[in-house]
Amino acid sequence: MGWALAVAWLRLLPGSGGLLAAAPPPQPSQTTAGWLADPALSRLALRTLVRAPDGLLWVGADDGVYRYDGTTLVPLNALRRHGPPLPPASCHHLLFTPDGTLWLGTEAGAFRFTTAGVLVALPYPQAGTTSHLIDGLALTPDRRHVWVAQDRAGLRAYTLAGQPVGPLLTATAPRLDVWPAPDGTLWLSEARGRTRHLTADGQLLGEWHHPNRFMLPVADPTRRVWLLSERAAYRTGPDGRLLPGPHWAPPGPESNCDLIRTDTSVALLTQQRVWQLRWTAAPDPQPRLRFSLGLPAWRTAGWSARLRTDAAGNWWLFDTGVRGAWRRTGAAAFIQPLALANGKPYSVRATTRLPDGRLLVSAYEVGLLVQAADSPLAPLRPWPTARLPDGQPPLLLSIVPARVGAARRGWLAGTGGPFVTLDPVTGRVQPILATELTAETRDDANVRALCRDGATGLIWGGARTGLYCFDSTSTTFRPYRPPGQSATLPAPLVGQTIEDLWADGRGHLWLAMPQGVDRLTLATGERRHYGPTAPAPHRVAGDGARCLYADPATNRLWVGTRAHGLVLITPDGNAHTALSVGQGLPNASVATITPGPGGALWLGTYQGLVRYVPATGRLAVFTLADGLLSDEFNARAAYFDPTDSSLLLGGVAGLHRIYPRQVPNLARGRARLVLTALTALGVSADSSQTYYRLAADPLPSLHLGPNHPVVDLHLALTDFQSGAQARYFYRVRGWLSDRWLPLGTTPLLRLQGLLPGTYTVEIRAETSQGILATNHLRLPLTVTAEWWRRPTTWTAAALALVALVVAWQRERERRARRDTAMRSRLAADLHDEVGSLLTRVMMQAEMLNVLGTAPPARLAALVDDSRAAANTVRDIIWSVDAAADTLTALVDRLHDLCDASSRATDREIRFDASELPPNRARPLPPAVRQHVYLIAREAVTNALRHSAPTVPLTLTLRYHSALLELRVRNEGPMEEAAAAKPSARAGQGLRNMRQRAELLNATLALGPHPEGGWEVALRVPL
Repeated sequence: MGWALAVAWLRLLPGSGGLLAAAPPPQPSQTTAGWLADPALSRLALRTLVRAPDGLLWVGADDGVYRYDGTTLVPLNALRRHGPPLPPASCHHLLFTPDGTLWLGTEAGAFRFTTAGVLVALPYPQAGTTSHLIDGLALTPDRRHVWVAQDRAGLRAYTLAGQPVGPLLTATAPRLDVWPAPDGTLWLSEARGRTRHLTADGQLLGEWHHPNRFMLPVADPTRRVWLLSERAAYRTGPDGRLLPGPHWAPPGPESNCDLIRTDTSVALLTQQRVWQLRWTAAPDPQPRLRFSLGLPAWRTAGWSARLRTDAAGNWWLFDTGVRGAWRRTGAAAFIQPLALANGKPYSVRATTRLPDGRLLVSAYEVGLLVQAADSPLAPLRPWPTARLPDGQPPLLLSIVPARVGAARRGWLAGTGGPFVTLDPVTGRVQPILATELTAETRDDANVRALCRDGATGLIWGGARTGLYCFDSTSTTFRPYRPPGQSATLPAPLVGQTIEDLWADGRGHLWLAMPQGVDRLTLATGERRHYGPTAPAPHRVAGDGARCLYADPATNRLWVGTRAHGLVLITPDGNAHTALSVGQGLPNASVATITPGPGGALWLGTYQGLVRYVPATGRLAVFTLADGLLSDEFNARAAYFDPTDSSLLLGGVAGLHRIYPRQVPNLARGRARLVLTALTALGVSADSSQTYYRLAADPLPSLHLGPNHPVVDLHLALTDFQSGAQARYFYRVRGWLSDRWLPLGTTPLLRLQGLLPGTYTVEIRAETSQGILATNHLRLPLTVTAEWWRRPTTWTAAALALVALVVAWQRERERRARRDTAMRSRLAADLHDEVGSLLTRVMMQAEMLNVLGTAPPARLAALVDDSRAAANTVRDIIWSVDAAADTLTALVDRLHDLCDASSRATDREIRFDASELPPNRARPLPPAVRQHVYLIAREAVTNALRHSAPTVPLTLTLRYHSALLELRVRNEGPMEEAAAAKPSARAGQGLRNMRQRAELLNATLALGPHPEGGWEVALRVPL
C-alpha cells in the first residue's frame, strides 16, 4: 500500500497494546493536499453538518439551518410549509430519524421538521433553566427514541413523535458528547475529561477521568468500548482506571477531538491531522493506524473543529463558529504528492530513474532533484553537482539513456535551449553540437522531445528548428534527410516545430506539430499528414498536437492536443476525436498521455487528471479534492516507474506519484439524482415563482402554458466530491427523435419553445468519475398554447376552410351543370324549332325557284338569305352547345369554315393541324373555343376581302405547353387600297378581335409576315 511506508515507524509490542517509543519521521507526502474549500459553505460559520436520506446535506450555522445540494443553499424557512418559522438562532446539532424527520438542536431550543414540511417546537428536557441551548442529539440503538441534551441541565429521551419520556439525566459540563452504545447503554463525554457510562434509565455503570483530555467512546467489532483521545486509545478498567492501548502520535499536550465511527474503522480529527484507524482481526481487535492526512491552515487560534461524512464517503471539515469549510475523499489517498525538502512548490518537466536507482526530477528554476532509491515518498532534494558549464541549474525537457562521451556513460537530453549530455553519476550537463544551425539558433534550438527507435537504436530529437538524428560517430545531432539526399539541399523539416515524436519500429516516425500530426517514412521522406486541412479520412481536429502515445498491443496512436482533446489515429489510417470536453473531458488541453493497468489511459490536462478506458468509454476525473497539488499538468511530464508500477505525473505545483491499482471503488456509494426545485417563469416577474421540493414530495407533473411558458428544473447529484464536474443529460420523448442531449456540468434544465402536446422529460446524470447515478428522473410534461395557437383551433380552422372550399367547389360544379344543361337545351330547341323552320323556308324557296313561279331575282335572294340564316343558326347552336367544348369540335368547326369560305370565294384555303396532339378529345373552356372560332372567322373574312384573288390563304392551329395558338396568313401582298385605307367594316372587325383577345387574356398580333404576306397571330394561355 502507498501509505505503508508512512506508518512504518509504528511497531506495536506483542500483547501489550503499547507503542514502540519512536517519534514519527517527517511525512512530506501527507500534506494538506486534497482538502478543497467549498465555495458555498465557506460563506457560513458552520456548527454542524448531516446527510439526509436522499443524499443531500443539511447544515447548521450561526444564522440558521440550510439545505445544501452542492451548489445552492436553501434556508429551512424557505422549505417550511406549516408551523412557525425557525427563530434566528445558531444551530449546533442536526439529526435524521428513521421516519425522515429532521431534529434540530439550536440555541432557541429543539425542533422537529417533518417530511411534510411542518416545523414543530419540542419541550425542553428541563424547563425553567437559564440556558436554552440544545447541546446534543443522539438516536438510540433501537432507533425508537432520541436523546436530547440541554446545556448545563441534562438530557432526556424523546419518542420519535417528540414527546419526552423517562427521567432527566443531569450534566453540568459546557460541552457534552452523547453516544448511545450498541448494547443500549449511554456514554457521556464531557469537556473536563470525565466520561460516564449510564443505563438507559440513568443508572451509573462507570466513570473515568483523564486530565486535559476529551475522550470519545467507540465500539470495536466485538462491541467492546474503547476511549479515544487525540493521541492514543484506552480500554476502560474497573474502579475508574484507564488501560493504555495503541498510540498513533507521540505523547504531548492534548486538546479536544472529533471522530466518525463506522463498523470497520474510525476517522479521528485532531488539531494536527486526521488519523484513519482500522480494527485488527478478532478475537482481540485493536485500533491500528491506516493512514493520516494533514489539515488546511486554520484561520483561528481557537479549536473546535468537526469532521463529518456524506453519502458518497466524502469528509467535511470545519471549525465551529468560523467561516470556512473543506471537503475531500475519505478513502486512502492513491495520489501521493512528492514535496521538496524545503516545502516550496516547483514545476516539473521530466522524470526518470538513474542507474543507481535514484529518482531524477527536472524542474523549473530549481534544476535537477533526486530522491533516494528506497523511499518512494521521501522528499526531493536538489542535486548539488548537477550544473551547466556556467554554473546555472539545468532544465531538462526530455532524457534518453545512452552511452556517449569519453567515459561512455553520458545520457542524451534536451533543454529549453540546445541538445545536451547528462552525466548520470555527477549530474554535470554539457551542450553538444547540432549541425547546420546558425550561430543565432545553435543555443536556441529549444529541444522539445527525444525518443529512441527500438528497431534501429537511433535516437531522434524534435526541436523548434526541426527534426534531428543523433550521430554517435561525431557525437552530434544532424538534421534529418532521406537517404541519398544531398547535404547541399535544405533538410525537409528544417524550421518546423516538433512538439513530440514517436518511433513505431516499422520505419515510421510520428511527429506532433502545431499544424497536426505527420507520419514520416524514414526511408523515403514521404509524409502523411493528419489535421484539419488533410483529406478524408485523415482530416481531424488535430492541430496543436503536443504529446503522443502508441499502444503496442493495438498499434493505435493517441494524440493529445492543445484545444481539441484526445485524438485517435487507427492502424488503417483513419483519424477522429476520441474524447472531447462534451464527452466529459474537464479541459480540451491534454498535456500528457500515460498507459495504466486494465488498458486505461491517464491523461494530464489543464483542469485535472483523467483516467480514460477506451474499451468502455468510461472516464474518471481527479482534482485537488483527490490530493493533487494543482489541476494543471505540464506537457509530456509523465513517467512510468518500473520499481513499483506507479505513474509519476508532473504539474505546475509539483510531482505526483499515482498508484493506479489503489484507486478506490468508484461505484461504491453511487450518487442519486435529485430534483431540488422548479421555477415557473411567467410572462411577468410577479407571476414567476420557485417551488422547493422536499424529499417526500412526489415528482411533479410539468405544464407549459401561455402564462408560464418557461420552466427551470434545478438538479443535484449527491456526489459532493466533485459536484461541479458532474455531467447531466436529458431527453424529451416525442421531440427530436427521443435523443439524449447533454447539459454539460450545469445542474439546470430549462424547458421552453416546445410545440403543444404531451411529452415525458427524462434526466440522467453521472459523476465526474463517469459513474451513473442510481436513478433517472421521469416527469410528464404538458404544453398548451393560446386558443388560436392550439392544435384543436388550427384543426377546426382547417376543417372549416376545407368545408368552405368543398362547398364552393360543389356550388361551382352545380352552376356549371346547370349552365351546361341550359346550353344543351337551348341548342336542342334552336336546332329542333328554328333550324327546322329555316330549313323548310329554304327548301320552299328552292322549289319555287325550280318551278319558276316567282321572279328569279327574288327567289335567288330568298334562297341566299335562307341559307345564311340557317348557317347563322348553326353557328349559334355550336357556340352554346356544351357537347362542343372540346378541341375536336373546334378543329371540325375550323375545317368547315375553311371549306365553306373556299367554296364561296373559289379561293385556296389550307388548314394546317399537324402540330395538334394525337388526343384531340381534351376539353376546352366554352369561351376559348367560341372566341377563337369567331376571331378565326373574322381574320379569314378580312384576308379574303383585302387580298388578291389568286393569293392562297393558310389557317394554322397549334396546341402545346398549355398554349393554344391560331395563325391566319395570306401569302401575297395586301391590296393597296385596303392597306392604305381600311374599310369601316374592317376597322370594326379588328376592334372585335382585340376585345375578344382581351377577354381571353390572350396576345393578338397583326402585321406583315417576314416571308411575305399578312398574318394574324393569336396566343391563348390555357
